Amino acid sequence: MNYKSIIFYLFLFFTVGESCAQLSNFQWSEPVKKEGGSFLKILNFEESSIVVFKPESSSIRFDIFSKDGHQTSKSVSFKGEYLGVFKVGRSIVVFSSFSNGMSKKDELYAKIINPENKKELLVLEQSWTGTLRNQFKVEVSPNFQKVFVLTETPHKEGRKETVVLTILDDRLVKERSTDYLMGGIESQSRKINVPVINDKGDVYLLKRYREGRSQSQYYILTYPTAGEANLDEFRLNYKTIHDVQYLLSKEGDLIIGGTYSSPNSIRSEGTYIAKFNSVGEKLYRKEYDFREETMLVFTSKRTLRKEGFGLNSFRTNCIIEQKENISLILEHSTSEVNSKTGINTEIREGLIVFSYDLKGNFVWGKPIEMHQSDDSERGYWNSFISFNDTINNKLNLIYNEVGYFDKKEDNEFGDHTAVGARNVVLDNQGNYIKQAVKESFEGSTLDLVFSPKVTKQIGSKMLIIAEPLDKAVYVFGVVE
Repeated sequence: MNYKSIIFYLFLFFTVGESCAQLSNFQWSEPVKKEGGSFLKILNFEESSIVVFKPESSSIRFDIFSKDGHQTSKSVSFKGEYLGVFKVGRSIVVFSSFSNGMSKKDELYAKIINPENKKELLVLEQSWTGTLRNQFKVEVSPNFQKVFVLTETPHKEGRKETVVLTILDDRLVKERSTDYLMGGIESQSRKINVPVINDKGDVYLLKRYREGRSQSQYYILTYPTAGEANLDEFRLNYKTIHDVQYLLSKEGDLIIGGTYSSPNSIRSEGTYIAKFNSVGEKLYRKEYDFREETMLVFTSKRTLRKEGFGLNSFRTNCIIEQKENISLILEHSTSEVNSKTGINTEIREGLIVFSYDLKGNFVWGKPIEMHQSDDSERGYWNSFISFNDTINNKLNLIYNEVGYFDKKEDNEFGDHTAVGARNVVLDNQGNYIKQAVKESFEGSTLDLVFSPKVTKQIGSKMLIIAEPLDKAVYVFGVVE
């Protein structure tokens, strides 16, 4: 289970029509030096958008792009171990954990930043004290008004696992808190707990537990705004959960989905999708085997007879709620090593998009070939960018043709395109078109590539990044 986690001054105009969508009308800013570190996420505010760089030491960098085209960079230090950076209310908050040598206690530390204040970035600092060797995890609601702090108490051999669930408001003032003993779950030194909170302040905790070499077990803990905390195991009827992703619905319910397999198998054999409300009631749970015609795009009948039913190297990338349905996207990812040269090639053969109605009933599955093959940058340019067109109930997927494009020969993508990109537009019947993204970088002085590392959708806008192949600089933009 992955903790969630997603991060050219270019204005892109995304024209979403009844038949297709096309990227056009590109405007660029001056390139911004990366200066070490890696993209973490993009934060958006009324007057600015901010690219956040993952810290390499005890500071984190913010590149601030104001709506009037002004660009500034700020580095902010923090105490102890970095935990995360979030938009909270109208501020940025950097959370870290700090071991206080005087009190022998662990502290959750928050540094609050006002991105609109050009003179002084730091506003105030705040901390909460726990016991020694506490582990903290933080999540923020989609409307940025509620903060969920999960405190994992220290591991003790033979004891049951205990957590503390704390909800803060957008000023980081505590609204409520509870200690919770997780039933019969043994305390472990390595804990896999994923905190989730909706706009109302209802809390979900997704837990994966594994003892020895046994199969992983999954649990959902709920802590509603009005009511007690409750823990239930989540399991499928006859299959083993292979992977899990989650989504908060528009109503604040928890949707989880992923793939399943047979016990002790690494092959994905089908998908599941389930929905729970804030008190832990299961609204639905559905399971669907892969259809052979879908699998045969990425395998063969001979391989299926030899290795058995299912697909290798496909895992769930994300769940997207659309206007009339829910999409679950599986992404292929594997590595191949050349025995003669030792070169490792990262390969993405494509995606499978599964669609369900809002009650979890299967509608269609659509395989999409991508053929991304990266033997020099460890898969850096692989993967895809998704745009959810809720107005027309369509899904846009943009990917780079890594390993399959030579701009000096047949360049259908336009000047200054280092690697060409294609846009796949799916409607809610499973029909799709695939077209080149043309003239993306016209007027630029650099040859650029769309980066799938961090993107963010804000209504009908898309915040996106592009880089040259040497990755020394980047440019930031808005798709509208």
